[in-house]
Amino acid sequence: MDVSTASLLMWKEKMFKVTHQWNKLKTCVVGSAYPPELFEFIKDIKLRTTFEKLAIETEEDIITLVNFLKSFGIDVVRPTMPKMFDEFKIADGYIAPPISARDFMAMVDEKLYYPGLPNVNHAWMEFTGKHKLNPNEELDAHSREHWLEFQKQDKYIFDKKVSFYKDIFTLALQQGNEVVASPIDYMNSSFITRLGDKMIVGTQNYYDDHDSIKKTFAKMFPSKDIHIASSEGHSDGCFTPITEGLVISAYDAVDYKATFPNAEVITVPPEITLKDDKFKQQILTAEHKWFLEGMEHNRDLVDMVDYYFNTWIGDVNETAFMVNILMLDQKNALCSTDNQQVREAMKRHGVELHVTPFRHRWFWDTGIHCLTQDLDRE
Repeated sequence: MDVSTASLLMWKEKMFKVTHQWNKLKTCVVGSAYPPELFEFIKDIKLRTTFEKLAIETEEDIITLVNFLKSFGIDVVRPTMPKMFDEFKIADGYIAPPISARDFMAMVDEKLYYPGLPNVNHAWMEFTGKHKLNPNEELDAHSREHWLEFQKQDKYIFDKKVSFYKDIFTLALQQGNEVVASPIDYMNSSFITRLGDKMIVGTQNYYDDHDSIKKTFAKMFPSKDIHIASSEGHSDGCFTPITEGLVISAYDAVDYKATFPNAEVITVPPEITLKDDKFKQQILTAEHKWFLEGMEHNRDLVDMVDYYFNTWIGDVNETAFMVNILMLDQKNALCSTDNQQVREAMKRHGVELHVTPFRHRWFWDTGIHCLTQDLDRE
């Protein structure tokens, strides 16, 4: 072996790589929320205290998660948070913090992909919803002009979101990885499941063309056997394979018989069906999107979230956090909630379920898998 070949092999050994979602996790991104100081502009003391408490407790739970990952020998990196909050101000609100690190990149083999352009589907649904337009109808001249302006602002927001992860991209480059701005606007590992030579890709909408998605991903990843999941959103909120023989599922987004032959499939319901009346009452008040314990009747809080932080939340009404599982290795799984049926199923397959708290998952619509991003696995 000559010197150049040896150097290349050493360089390749140093590179980050993810081929399979349950191989041993070595390096992981963990998301961040804004600190409590962001909320100093809120004049109402009760409301300000509520948001400060949200920020403090969110970071406490993230630190607990970080320490748990480190106990498994996993290196942890965090997004770069702004020193000046005004840089991330839009109109009267703030750009969503990088709490869901899963939503912005995906390491596939030795390449780190991130969406090279804003998600047009998300922008379109937000724009038509804001202006009470039918998303399936063509815009008139006046609305089209507003749409073009909206897209400019959306690009500005997108670039700011990219800046949260600039140091992580630099780290990957230093390891020798290629960082790729993908032409696919939802290229992230909340939509794709990496299973060696097999890749499962989620859809964004019920009307998405499965054949078109399959061709697009097959062209980008010609060595992968591409399967499509009718997830109509993040597929990691619909199902997660624990082993070849066990899948945890919220609903049948995938043809499990074709994708995981002979696998045991455990179905868990969205957790809204398991919560108490207080939860359901605020969920209705907040249009099914989020919940904060103890603030069930606070209309001012709902209005403030709608006005300042409406881009921070998801739609917790449809979320099954028990599906949002991070595999640490082939024998250990991590989640933010517990379920006896799931725990027993994992035990049958030689996997231990660990639970770390994330108290405000109902506000952020984020579970442990969403909070994290695997950069390197064995």
